[in-house]
Amino acid sequence: MEGKIGPAADQHAKGAKGANLFIPISLGNHYYSSVVLQNLMDDFISPSNRSIIFLCDRLRFLSYRIRGEVDIKGINSRIQIQTDQMKRTLDNLGLGSHPNAFVADWSFLEEDHRYGELLASLGEFVQADREVGECLNDRVATLIDRFYRRESSELVDSMELQRQYIMAETALSLFMTEIRGYNVELYRRGMGFVDYLYSRRSDELRSLTGSSALKRKFIAIEQ
Repeated sequence: MEGKIGPAADQHAKGAKGANLFIPISLGNHYYSSVVLQNLMDDFISPSNRSIIFLCDRLRFLSYRIRGEVDIKGINSRIQIQTDQMKRTLDNLGLGSHPNAFVADWSFLEEDHRYGELLASLGEFVQADREVGECLNDRVATLIDRFYRRESSELVDSMELQRQYIMAETALSLFMTEIRGYNVELYRRGMGFVDYLYSRRSDELRSLTGSSALKRKFIAIEQ
């Protein structure tokens, strides 16, 4: 069936029972069809203890800017439309019948100073650790080359915005899973940089997040 979650996710769906789920949603991404969202509700949200569906409006803004778009008012208007559409879709699919779930966006982070502090600390760490900094730079270059082929005169700005995107995305994952306690993260596939940090810099992540033991578990839902 089109949009069906992958077999790996099927095998791990039992891990959602009684868990606290963090489900980031990329706005404007056609992967998140009604079928996929319904499967997420039935297979993961229903048996969970609590779930937060996080609409990544700030990341969507950065993605428009990476492409070279400069009409900030127009960008924000489009993002608001996409946010409202996703909320309506979730409502129509019956999210309201799941009292253990709620929808949030970037304003959720503004209510907690710890996200900003984590993002700043993460930036300092990346700058101080040469290997980690090089990994981030490689990731930035790869994504720019794959998705945003730009003129050389625009490349510097695009790469800086892509760096901001990855850092914001990584800090979001760390904040929600290690600090806010929504430790089972569901996303289309691994995010690259944050997965690298867990595999190569776990001690530093414990220090950055204040976690005595790292708790994040990741489930890829895409086939």
